[in-house]
Amino acid sequence: MDTSDGTATRFGGNGEVKVFYSTPFGDTNDGEQRLFLLEREGVRYMPVFRSVDSMKEFYGRMNRAAYTILEGDVQTVMDTNRSIEPMKDVGVVIEPLTASPVILTPRSD
Repeated sequence: MDTSDGTATRFGGNGEVKVFYSTPFGDTNDGEQRLFLLEREGVRYMPVFRSVDSMKEFYGRMNRAAYTILEGDVQTVMDTNRSIEPMKDVGVVIEPLTASPVILTPRSD
């Protein structure tokens, strides 16, 4: 399911599906600091997850040293991104390691 028109409300009916996520900036296991955002066709996406286990698997593959596990809903993540100037143009990708991740593009207001 791809709701690439940016409306989180189409995911789960109302955008209130519980997801797990972390801050986009963090440390790698080798001491580097970087943004843990994904990019596709020039658009950056913040990864969010339906379970803590899939989040741990993703950040393990991304070589992320430590992170805080935050819990919220899809709409809140998108609203928070839009409220932070450097994150205004960042979308959301739900379960990026799956065969069919859900991609929510950033909305332009």
